[in-house]
Amino acid sequence: MRDSSVISTLAAAEGTRLLGDAYLDDFNERFWRTGPSGFWKLERLQVFREPTDDSWVAFDQGRWQDAVDALRERRGALTEHYRKISEHGFETWRIRVVEWPLTDYLRWESELLALRDELGGHTRFLDASRVEHLETSGVLPELITLGDETLYRLLYDETGLQQGGVRYDDEGLTVAVREFIQGLYSVGTTTEGFVERAAADQRSPLPHG
Repeated sequence: MRDSSVISTLAAAEGTRLLGDAYLDDFNERFWRTGPSGFWKLERLQVFREPTDDSWVAFDQGRWQDAVDALRERRGALTEHYRKISEHGFETWRIRVVEWPLTDYLRWESELLALRDELGGHTRFLDASRVEHLETSGVLPELITLGDETLYRLLYDETGLQQGGVRYDDEGLTVAVREFIQGLYSVGTTTEGFVERAAADQRSPLPHG
């Protein structure tokens, strides 16, 4: 199935709309039985709100060093998280579409994604120009696949706050979307390459030291 056809098929598909805790409970229960096909995620929006994240709150308030320090303190918990994922027999993969110059949110998120990548949460970055041909009817949706059986299209309000997601249980659609995400991942830039370009951007990333 061609990439554009996958997006069109998804747009026309019927799924189960889950909001708030109903989405979180559904996702958390299914996540741990993802299986060897893995967790694959496509992130496209350039700004999100994450008011339950202490590092994001510090970033949002302009406390850059506090934001970075809070991420560093997360290393132990993330190390344990990826150890548990490995014990459950799968891995996680993420492609992050980026526009230049970077938004402040992406400057912050790239620090978190670099840490995830280091600890086992495979991450690559892709210039938005590489998906322009797929966005004639709007930007790509935020997508997650869990193994071969579960696909979520994530839902956000106009400010970038997640509201929940639409779950699709069609295995054929799930596999097609996973392969679509894998295709984007295969041409993405490594975290190291992205950090190098970000450092040369007109605004530097969050400080490391």
